[in-house]
Amino acid sequence: MTEYNNKTGQYMLKFSPQNFQREEDFMVSSCNQNAYNAIKMWPYWQHFALNIYGAKSSGKSHLAHIFVDTILSNLPRPIQIPILSAHSINMKNVNKITNEHPYLVIEDLDSNINEEAFFHLYNNYNVPNRFILFTSELPPSKLSLKLPDLRSRLNIVPTVEILQPDDVMLTALIAKLFNDRQIIISQEILDYILKHTERSFEYITKLINEIDEISWTYSRAVSIPIIKEAINTLSQNQQLELFI
Repeated sequence: MTEYNNKTGQYMLKFSPQNFQREEDFMVSSCNQNAYNAIKMWPYWQHFALNIYGAKSSGKSHLAHIFVDTILSNLPRPIQIPILSAHSINMKNVNKITNEHPYLVIEDLDSNINEEAFFHLYNNYNVPNRFILFTSELPPSKLSLKLPDLRSRLNIVPTVEILQPDDVMLTALIAKLFNDRQIIISQEILDYILKHTERSFEYITKLINEIDEISWTYSRAVSIPIIKEAINTLSQNQQLELFI
């Protein structure tokens, strides 16, 4: 994407992040090993459904794509396996989805779903040779669902948590997020970020986005002063959110 930089008076080429979601791009560490193993256990699941839950930006969507690719690699011919938002499921489309797709991924499961539609979805897929992967920030047992029958059904779905990242994962994640933006960083930069960052997937993702924006705005390579500015900006944003 080419944009005009007001500070430099020049047109600059800005690369949009490439979010690679192939299996070879997935970083396995102690925080997500169990979730990855659970995905790869298909089709030998003990239940027709599985729930992977964890914080924002923890890799749930990446695992969803690995699940889809794992199924496709075991089928004699390719088929469509939808990855749908939980909020898109309603009584008008639930039977159509069931009839057309024996395999399904439902992302962002939360307390604001259409409970009646999900009750039907669950029952429709609770038959041989149908499978659903759910992703969410919380396990189904922690959701505030009003329909008792739906609560009881979702509560028996096996769940696997993605934990907050360890240093091995943080190092790989930072390198990947910069690489997705075609930015090469030094070991000094990497060490500085590791020393000063919050230990969460969401914060790291926000931080790299902010570093990229500041670097592009100033038309300068990523440096420690730019990282400091990005950290300060995020800190100010977090403080402002407390008053909203």
